[in-house]
Amino acid sequence: MDSEPFKAPAKRFIVALALGAALTPLNSTMIAVALPSMGESFQVSSSDLTLWLVSSYLLVNIILQSPAGKLGDIVGRRRAFMIGLSLFAIGALIATLAPYLPVVATSRVLMAAGGAMLVPNAMALLRNVIPEHRRSSAFGYFGALLSASAAVGPMLGGMLTEYFGWKAIFLVNLPLLLISWVLVKSDTSYVRPAADIDTARPRFDFIGMGLLCLSLCILVIGLKSDDFWPAIAVLLGSLGLVVFTRWEKVTRHPLVDVQLFRRRPFVIGGVIVGLQNLGMYALLFQLPFLLKAWYLLDPAKTGQILLIMMIFMVFLAPVGGRMGEHFGVRNTIFSGLCVSIAGLIMLLYTTGSPALLWMPVSLALVGSGIGMVTGPAQSAALSAVPAEQSGVAAGILSTMRYLGGIAGITIISTILISTDPAGILQQNKICFGIYIGVYVFALLLALAIPRRNRPLL
Repeated sequence: MDSEPFKAPAKRFIVALALGAALTPLNSTMIAVALPSMGESFQVSSSDLTLWLVSSYLLVNIILQSPAGKLGDIVGRRRAFMIGLSLFAIGALIATLAPYLPVVATSRVLMAAGGAMLVPNAMALLRNVIPEHRRSSAFGYFGALLSASAAVGPMLGGMLTEYFGWKAIFLVNLPLLLISWVLVKSDTSYVRPAADIDTARPRFDFIGMGLLCLSLCILVIGLKSDDFWPAIAVLLGSLGLVVFTRWEKVTRHPLVDVQLFRRRPFVIGGVIVGLQNLGMYALLFQLPFLLKAWYLLDPAKTGQILLIMMIFMVFLAPVGGRMGEHFGVRNTIFSGLCVSIAGLIMLLYTTGSPALLWMPVSLALVGSGIGMVTGPAQSAALSAVPAEQSGVAAGILSTMRYLGGIAGITIISTILISTDPAGILQQNKICFGIYIGVYVFALLLALAIPRRNRPLL
């Protein structure tokens, strides 16, 4: 199988996986512009809507990634992916018909649970059906698609809400889910049984799942809180993760095989993915305030500038994948991080100047570097994992991605507290300096990725 080229059915199968998985990040941002209309319908404040419909969605996604991946290892990744599609569709249908906010909130939890099953099991299936020498490119496309879905969410949500009402943001998922479900259901020729399911049929570790969910829940909620709660949350969440790790070492059927963390490429690739997301999400949420306060830009122009980063990230993803295949993942990751760091340094030293020309150039560099790194980093991580553990490994990678994004948002919410333009500018530069440090750390980690004796051809 690893020596076979892609055939048409395989391409359709991969498109179906990507289509289903992309709905998870799309629905995390598409709802943002619909919240005011939903608030008018339910007579609820924006803060309550954000808590019930946005924070709950992200939280459920974070805590269920690893359990969903493990479930795929047990029952089969294709089956788990289809269960995720079904849960997502049920949630979207309920939200479309829901007359009350608690029902919509419940539907969002169902959608998040389905989404948590889609992303890791899609990544695991990609790892198992794509030859190793093609994985870097495939994961580049896949990662770019997830990022692009999150980026276009607000624009698509705004159009649907304006012309069809807020329920359209849920209804639009149904035909896409149906297409993905039919394609995955009909094409089984590229899913090898030995790679799709753990033939040992281990039991599901419910105690481990409870410990992991509780620890991550405390950690995430605390990081999004004010005052002294973040420090307490980090302490309690870290303690919970230590207890979880100890349990996983002694139980016969662990939710997460802690031996995975002894595989250097897996750990390094996952950490780099998380650190990249830290910078990307922080910039997406940080720059609108800076551009409004210092350059007096309206939301439309701000969106156009931010779109530059996402465009370059999407278009450079396949380039990074090809580079990983021909020059090795280590060299490609290193090069991509250097490009992103150059863009961040340019942001640090040019932001505040009267001319805004350097801002798009800087973001183009940052986006290009992220696009180059995404595929090779995920490929390095998952290629180091046995096929029978690819589901839980992909779940861990997805968790790292989400935690990186939340860490980035936590950084800006802690530092960006000034209200006058000069203070805002200075605090934004502090944030840029932090991102440079984070990416330099990722650069040093990339040097520890094992070098292959020859390029991946």
